[in-house]
Amino acid sequence: MPTDYIAPFALWTVVRRVYLRDGSHVVEPAWIQCGRYGGMAVFVSRLHAAIYAALRNIDCPPDAPGCVDDWQCMALQAFDLHEHILEMDGALNCAVSFGFACDGAGALSLSHGAPRLCFVELPFALPGSGAEAVFNFSRGAFAAICEQWERIGAHGYVQSLERTAALDDRAFESALGVALEAVALTHAEPDGDYWMVYDADSVRWIASCAPPWTSRGTLHTIH
Repeated sequence: MPTDYIAPFALWTVVRRVYLRDGSHVVEPAWIQCGRYGGMAVFVSRLHAAIYAALRNIDCPPDAPGCVDDWQCMALQAFDLHEHILEMDGALNCAVSFGFACDGAGALSLSHGAPRLCFVELPFALPGSGAEAVFNFSRGAFAAICEQWERIGAHGYVQSLERTAALDDRAFESALGVALEAVALTHAEPDGDYWMVYDADSVRWIASCAPPWTSRGTLHTIH
């Protein structure tokens, strides 16, 4: 069942198919965790979701548990979030990612084959009636995310996200290739509060040091 949601702009997730012994398969979303905080990965950027999937596929160590090279970006609308929450006993946190953790030189930080993410944790619970749900992603959280983009110099970033989301597959794959060619990677821990985003309009990674911030009902942290 497609996911019906309310948010200021399009949302994305990263999934892989897990095949069962009977030949059937289930669609498994990526999860991110930082201590006791985290949840199912949801991206505000189509390009960030695709970068995350590509790097998980490329960098996955051979001995990593459950490591396979078939992570893919998927529009959240195409993912059955309602069914997934039912499988999680009716409650689920979404970790809404708005950037990548990096070191002071702007190298994206990887941990066990997965890029480290900056995210906002948003909880969801299904109504007791079992009725179909419309998932309302907090506008306050997105407003705070936009403020963070401005703080690191990603001006006009929302418009860039909208244009990238609307690209056809060929143009999008080209933009993804450019972003991956331009990024430096590190397996070291992030340097304090450094994080970054990729801006397809200006064709560059934008990195800066911005202290972590919190607002009522949400947590903003790094995986």
